[in-house]
Amino acid sequence: MIKKILIISGPTATGKTDLAIELAKKYNGVLISADSRQIYQGMDIGTGKDHPKDLSINLIDLIPPSESFSVAQYQKMALKKITEIHSKNKLPIIVGGTGQYIDSIINQDKSTYFIKPNNILRFFLNKLSTPTLQKIFQILDKKTFESLNNSEQHNPHRLIRKIEIRLLRRFTPRNDVIANNKSSVIANNKSSVIASEAWQSSFNILHLSLTAPTSFLYPRVDARVQKRLEMGLLGEIKNILKKYSWSVPGLNTLAYKEFKEYFLNKKSLDSCIEKWRFGEHAYVRRQITWFKKQKNIVFIDISDSKCMSHTLLTVKKWYNLS
Repeated sequence: MIKKILIISGPTATGKTDLAIELAKKYNGVLISADSRQIYQGMDIGTGKDHPKDLSINLIDLIPPSESFSVAQYQKMALKKITEIHSKNKLPIIVGGTGQYIDSIINQDKSTYFIKPNNILRFFLNKLSTPTLQKIFQILDKKTFESLNNSEQHNPHRLIRKIEIRLLRRFTPRNDVIANNKSSVIANNKSSVIASEAWQSSFNILHLSLTAPTSFLYPRVDARVQKRLEMGLLGEIKNILKKYSWSVPGLNTLAYKEFKEYFLNKKSLDSCIEKWRFGEHAYVRRQITWFKKQKNIVFIDISDSKCMSHTLLTVKKWYNLS
């Protein structure tokens, strides 16, 4: 029997986790997170880990805020977990809004997922300012730099990864990059990495992506921002800063980085909250754009009152197929 994987994606505040929980109960499912913010330990309120206490979600709380985490690392862990869930005759349900994490499961043959971090290069690049990293990447690939959105252009960790990939591609023939990295990963992780062709033929993937007009989503996002503030986000940030500095990767994420200037007494709390709110709005737009470009997705408009019945019927038909 072809093994199944259910994916529930979409932008922030669309109710992905609630839907995943309901479907997990119906179809003996096990949840796997695809959220790049929830991988950090101790960063619970800002990343939205307000899940039911009796709910187990795999691939959250993986690393401390001081560590970096690549798509390749996520891919390796996710594929291993999927194999484990299938071995127990259960349904893996991938749920989250990080498009690259989801893409690494669906399209394993993308060459950049197999490019290992260059720790020596990163050591030197981490000492550079964001404007300097921007200039380096523009020299290497001006066209790609100009295609990045404002957040990506000002994210030092993303810039370092892109420089790393571009340098490897520049000095190594593309086919050699793909072949060498694939063989290395497969050799080190035989149980969880499957060749792309085998993956596509061995699994039946249903990808549901929740969506809605931004006019519908923005008020939901704003309510979530207010809720997280009331839950004690500022206190959580204060505790994190007792152990880590603002330069760590974890604090360079939405809901945290916007408050740096408040804690440094450079801006008012209200202005930082407003910056966070607009940052979340921009993230929603980027997520919508990302998923619209992907193939083989069933889009569910949550602003439609009939969306739930349609969703449940779609999953039922897919699940009952042999």
